[in-house]
Amino acid sequence: MSYAAESYENYMVPGLFAPWSSHLIQIANPQPGEHVLDVACGTGIVARQIAPLVGPQGLIIGLDLDPDKINVARAMAKREGLAIEWKTGPAEQLPFSDGSFDLIICQFGLMFFSDRHAALMEMYRVLRTDGRVVLSVWQGLDRHPFYQTLDDVSRQRLGKSSVGAVFSLGDADELHKLLTNAGFQDIEIEPMSITARYLNPQEFLAWEIDVDPAETPALQNLDAEAQKAILVSLHVEMQAALQEVIKDNEVEMLSHAHIAHAKR
Repeated sequence: MSYAAESYENYMVPGLFAPWSSHLIQIANPQPGEHVLDVACGTGIVARQIAPLVGPQGLIIGLDLDPDKINVARAMAKREGLAIEWKTGPAEQLPFSDGSFDLIICQFGLMFFSDRHAALMEMYRVLRTDGRVVLSVWQGLDRHPFYQTLDDVSRQRLGKSSVGAVFSLGDADELHKLLTNAGFQDIEIEPMSITARYLNPQEFLAWEIDVDPAETPALQNLDAEAQKAILVSLHVEMQAALQEVIKDNEVEMLSHAHIAHAKR
């Protein structure tokens, strides 16, 4: 298992993705015996929470492009005694027959797909008639001041930033249009906010810098010493923004999303 996937499960899931998944599942309302697909499942927190709800007569499959995250998901499900199938592959080419699922969930994945329309068309294809889709995307970068600062600092130091991609589907009208163009009906999009909490502020900052600026091509092309110097400078420049979201020695940060649900 990769360190990145394990740290994602151990750190980001409890602080952010598990609380959000509870809201998605409440809206999705999975029923005993249903067949459910979790697209872009990461380390599988949504699938793991749904498995007991569909029960032994149901089916839950998690799919993600990252084999390391799938490996962690498989290990966590085994540890928790959950019967879940795991598959590695792109959302744009789902390896399932037409009409295979009653419910598809995609938590914070749509904005990263290389072809969003193709991915939604695939979800539409593998849903049964009257099947439903529930997905979440982050609201705009302007709603998330810490990440806006990280975006600015990354651009200043590296000439570019991938932070904006995370928040690139913040326009609810654009999301509605994507779902409509894929054929979905009865589309509803709800804004929602929660407070994310992380126990160790410096670990939180290290994670955020490692998953964005550290992966930019401009940094990858430098030698190890030059990379380290830039990452250190990013840590220093982000300290003021970090202090603004620390309360009682923990990071407390509002996160804002759109949750969309629709029918086939």
